[in-house]
Amino acid sequence: MQMDLQMTQYFRDSIAAKLSIDFKKSSYEIVSFEDIGIGQISEENYRKFFKRANNYSGDKIEVVIVPKTIKIIFERQERVNNNIEDLSGIFFIPALLDGKGRLFPPEVKTPWIPREYLFPLIDESLAVGSLDIFDDYMSDHIHEFKNCPDWASYFELCKGMYEQITGNKITEPIVGSIELEDKIYLFKDDTIIATGNILALYDDLIKGNYPKSKLYLNFIKQEFSLLNPLIKNSIEESPKHVGQMGGEYGLSPSQRECLVHFNHMEEGDILAVNGPPGTGKTTLLQTLVANLYVKRALNKEKAPLIVAASTNNQAVTNIIESFGKIKKKWAVNNLEKRWVEGVNSFAVYFPSASKANEATKKGFHHTNPKGENFFEEVESDENIQTSQEKFIKECSTYFDTPVHSLKDCEEKIWNRLNGIKNNSNTILKNFNDFFEMNHNGNSIDMFMVDIEREIEEGKENLLKLKSRVREWQEEYKKIPFYYRWLKFLPNFKHKVQNRISAFIDLEEDFLDDSMDIEEIISNYSSIIKNVRNSVHEKEELSKKVKGIRINIQQVIDHLINLNVLEIKNLDIFSVKNIDDLNGLLDTSLRYLSFWLAVHYYECRWLTAKKLTTKQRGKNFQNVLNLFYENLSMITPCYVMTFYQLPKLLLAYDEGQQKYLYNKIDLLIVDEAGQVTPEIAACSFSLAKQAVVVGDVHQIEPVWNIHRKLDISLAKTAGVINLKDEFDHLTTLGLNTSESSVMKVACKSCKFEKFEERGLFLSEHRRCYDEIIEYCNKLVYKGNLEPKRGLGANDKKCKLNERSIPYFGHYQIDSIQSSKRAGSRYNEAEAMEIVSWVVGNFNYLKTMYPKIKHKDILGIITPFKQQVSEIKKSLPEDLKKLVDVGTVHTFQGGERQVIIMSTVYGKSDGCYFIDANRSLLNVAVSRAKDSFLVFGEINCLSSSETAPSGLLRNMVTEFKNS
Repeated sequence: MQMDLQMTQYFRDSIAAKLSIDFKKSSYEIVSFEDIGIGQISEENYRKFFKRANNYSGDKIEVVIVPKTIKIIFERQERVNNNIEDLSGIFFIPALLDGKGRLFPPEVKTPWIPREYLFPLIDESLAVGSLDIFDDYMSDHIHEFKNCPDWASYFELCKGMYEQITGNKITEPIVGSIELEDKIYLFKDDTIIATGNILALYDDLIKGNYPKSKLYLNFIKQEFSLLNPLIKNSIEESPKHVGQMGGEYGLSPSQRECLVHFNHMEEGDILAVNGPPGTGKTTLLQTLVANLYVKRALNKEKAPLIVAASTNNQAVTNIIESFGKIKKKWAVNNLEKRWVEGVNSFAVYFPSASKANEATKKGFHHTNPKGENFFEEVESDENIQTSQEKFIKECSTYFDTPVHSLKDCEEKIWNRLNGIKNNSNTILKNFNDFFEMNHNGNSIDMFMVDIEREIEEGKENLLKLKSRVREWQEEYKKIPFYYRWLKFLPNFKHKVQNRISAFIDLEEDFLDDSMDIEEIISNYSSIIKNVRNSVHEKEELSKKVKGIRINIQQVIDHLINLNVLEIKNLDIFSVKNIDDLNGLLDTSLRYLSFWLAVHYYECRWLTAKKLTTKQRGKNFQNVLNLFYENLSMITPCYVMTFYQLPKLLLAYDEGQQKYLYNKIDLLIVDEAGQVTPEIAACSFSLAKQAVVVGDVHQIEPVWNIHRKLDISLAKTAGVINLKDEFDHLTTLGLNTSESSVMKVACKSCKFEKFEERGLFLSEHRRCYDEIIEYCNKLVYKGNLEPKRGLGANDKKCKLNERSIPYFGHYQIDSIQSSKRAGSRYNEAEAMEIVSWVVGNFNYLKTMYPKIKHKDILGIITPFKQQVSEIKKSLPEDLKKLVDVGTVHTFQGGERQVIIMSTVYGKSDGCYFIDANRSLLNVAVSRAKDSFLVFGEINCLSSSETAPSGLLRNMVTEFKNS
């Protein structure tokens, strides 16, 4: 338990550790110490400052003052302290600045010295003070910081902090052995305290609450989980799949494998799913939500509380959009619509306050723990009344009979839902019986045809055998009787054998000329008996299969009579195996069950106890419980970032705040390869089990701290005792400077696929095979299964009419790229790309008439300056239609055609492109139909083991093929 507490402390410290702000990327003013001391910036300074400050409305703006910055030392024109970056501040003072240049204490923030400059440190030469002294000072003075009446009091506290921690006066130009600049910098504070909710949850865990959650303990444990054998997909597993959110396609084999293992999860389990691009992660997540939702409805339990979270808003809004775009399958009834007012999605968004307006503009259902916006709108008395009337009307229409109360509606819907489950199980049981009899992989109808043919052939064979016996009897009679009497004599025996030998047919290899007629008939009797038994067995088998077919047909007829779905088109008797059967059930009965569960919970929501006027907006435990119970019935999936999640389950009970540990039934982490462990870990304590989906071969997270500081934090917290032990922490994925939640989840998962921990989604359907083959070779070890086919074989694709390759290269001669503000660009390359886009975009629009123009073409480049170079050259009309950005811009997106600008000249090499395989993996896998490399071919590596070398080799191969 002590180690669990130390890991919790380590993650908490990693969140709290602040790196120095990289203010050299901001517009700053140099101010004097005297001005800071009196709290009045000179007119010259603040006028320049506000001129640059965008959207100044007259209110005070947040600023940061850096009074202490490490001086860069040069000797003989060479830099001495190479381990220090330019403008490395060691003391930061947040403040408010008004339009007259006056400084005020901040409302929330406090001053800090970055953790990377406080003992204990691995690189002790950089230390300016002790972390313990910093913590003690903040603990002793936090009340004063929060209640400073004026700037003078606040600045005295700031000076006191610096001088107590460093042991130096704030006016001294040196601290320890570190020489400081004499300049003081002032810049606009664009930082947001996003981690406040996370830190508060860690603080509560550290109080002794960390053992309450099996899931959290599984996440932070410093050992790999023991591996279990993979669970085979079988017909015995199929009844556990009861709900499917989409009815267009069935699950792929690897998606179903994930569902099978999900259905075996226990409290505390983490299921890691490695999901490369285009392998159906969204469909899998929808299925997990739908299956748990329907399962709870069948058991008449509370709707599950399911949370899908990540760290960036793009990832979470992608989930929301997918849960609101379920394509309708049937036209015969009103099942696939909401029977209540004001609800049009299966996901609800919990955005930060700054993102709420954006969520409204995008049409997302969004709320917060106070129940504002979507929740208060749908739970208004007016909406409930309207929805009750609508529900009864829709229910009566669906069942084609008058229904007079919500109670009757609930009973009818549940009975239908339970009946569909029983129908599904009947079909599965009968097919299971059939599969045990069927060893040839035939469908029922083909099996029946074959077995009837075999029975007829058997009967015909019996007739032939009996006829042949008579022929033998007649032939034997034709042998002179004295031959038969005297066959004990060699001469006569030989004559009888000659007659028998002459009558034996080629297929009668079971006879020989030494046999007499009794032996011949005896042999035939055995054969006839075997054939007769075989025919009898096949007749019995035929009878059983006919019975199975009748049982299945009765279920189908029953469903047709209920008019529950367009099931006449179900070609159920062509099913050959469990995969075929599951695919058919996914798109019919399981999809039907999901919609019945939706209406079952809608009905329960309409009759459920509602929050009173006094309760709304409060976070008492009983209020939160009721709020989430009701919300889960109409929107089964909550979507949010990890920065918001801890606030979701912070309750007030018995005079104090408390977290509702283990409240979430299922935590889904999406794009987990981009989430750092310390950001997400604490939220695992709020859930019972987790499914973590991501791809370690996509863009890595933005780590908040560097390796040296990470080692220091781990050592300080007691997670490691020696520096060398940090490597083990890294192997487990539990370090915070180089890892991700995906890596930790794989450590905690009990299964592995393709000799790597976690399951693997393998069927890729986004890109043409020519494109995804590159990614398959680059990082996926050939484990991806391309399913879309070759572009060259797609007759519908007309790229070849324009000589646009599916995976190709356009040579742009270039000796060397240029640099601006530390970033590369290539003007000639940019102009060539723009020229190509201008010349081809209209054709591409005609080629993709059903695709939004903005989704047709994207331009990716590794360098921000090249992004600017291309953008400024694009015509105004195309700037709105063609996205240009770095690889990070396109993470999670896709386009029909992707252009990549390599930028480098042949004398540059391509270090940045080869430095990280994820860069090209993401870039290439964005392209559905065509990936085009524009640039100097000779900048790419000549080694096929390098990412650019493999790219060079493959585009050359395709060009020459």
